[in-house]
Amino acid sequence: MNQTVKDIFCSRRVKTAAVTLPLIALFLAVAPKWLFFILLLAVLAMLGNESWPLFFGERGGFILHGPVWFISLLIFIAAYLGGVVALSGALAIAVFVLVLLLFEAGLEAEALPRFAMAVLFILYIPFFFAHLLLIWDLPEGRSLVAMVFMVTWGGDAFSYYCGTYWGKRKLSPEISPNKTVEGFLAGLFGGAFFALSLNWFGFVTISWNEAVVLGMAANFIGQMGDLFESYLKRSQGIKDSGNLIPGHGGFLDRVDSVLFAAPVIFYGYSLWVL
Repeated sequence: MNQTVKDIFCSRRVKTAAVTLPLIALFLAVAPKWLFFILLLAVLAMLGNESWPLFFGERGGFILHGPVWFISLLIFIAAYLGGVVALSGALAIAVFVLVLLLFEAGLEAEALPRFAMAVLFILYIPFFFAHLLLIWDLPEGRSLVAMVFMVTWGGDAFSYYCGTYWGKRKLSPEISPNKTVEGFLAGLFGGAFFALSLNWFGFVTISWNEAVVLGMAANFIGQMGDLFESYLKRSQGIKDSGNLIPGHGGFLDRVDSVLFAAPVIFYGYSLWVL
């Protein structure tokens, strides 16, 4: 085994994936929806805690803690109980509540920027993440949830290793200096590959061209989500959102692409396949 291949298979990223991916697959195969909801709710709490400094700074925005957490919980419960219509209604209510808080703050200099960041936080964390609950309710929902993780995490593996060993041209050096055009393209290929694999083995019954388009689109938007988190971290001078997952950083570092990809799979499947 040459040293490059050995380095890949001995890396902490691969070791972590080798443990977590089979557990996720088993969970998706046997878990009821209520248990899936509870697990996602626990992850949501960790995501919110990790991402708060990225939006409000290490010491900012504390006046919004209570309302934003309540709104996040409301959005998640709405998605669980009422689907996409309830989720949309909860998002509208969230904006109305934040507008009232904005009026309460008056013309304080930081009021409007904090309001804008609170809206962005709610869209980025609970609203996007809640789409995994919506996907679960679709036909073949469990397999489609698996598709979200496979086209993002699998594509990320293609992107990371191809970019590391063959990448030449920088994709966005100011935001993420290590990302390359070659890695980006490899990620798109990986997204298509894993979506086609689910189709080939019969886990999803969409056509091969639908699988390719959904896989590549979800991976493309997922990579934008990865860059967006990098942008937030650089804007706040933060290196990693956390260190809970060996080789990956925090939970947000691991699901930043999932947050963006989940709506792509849900709306793409709902509008195009159904």
